[in-house]
Amino acid sequence: MEAETVTIPKALYLKLLQYKNDLIALERRYIFVKMEPFKDIDDIPEIPLIKDKKEYEDVVVKNLIRCGAIPKDKLEVGATYIGTCRNASKGVWNGEVFEIERYKFGDILNDTVDHFQDDKGYDVFVPLRKEEK
Repeated sequence: MEAETVTIPKALYLKLLQYKNDLIALERRYIFVKMEPFKDIDDIPEIPLIKDKKEYEDVVVKNLIRCGAIPKDKLEVGATYIGTCRNASKGVWNGEVFEIERYKFGDILNDTVDHFQDDKGYDVFVPLRKEEK
């Protein structure tokens, strides 16, 4: 049996799409509010893109710190931190950004990543603990 094709007005489609996106955003926010303290970097969830800065601070930043992520004012320049971002699990804090090494097509590249409190809509590093030497 072949599925029937249904055509809906564009305005309704756009409303449904916005509703779906709103539900996804609510689910992501719920995850942050209900998070338990981090035991390992694998416990840190993906950071959602939240364009409203106050909401990002209230939902993401506050709850990451509550669960064990290290805020910027507690970081030591030159120290290596274990944490997470899209391309690395270790970064050196230089006072402004994390310096990381990432792999791309078999090569090791040096790159920088912002701290989660400085989210600019790209990748951010969430430090969980200082690496012991």
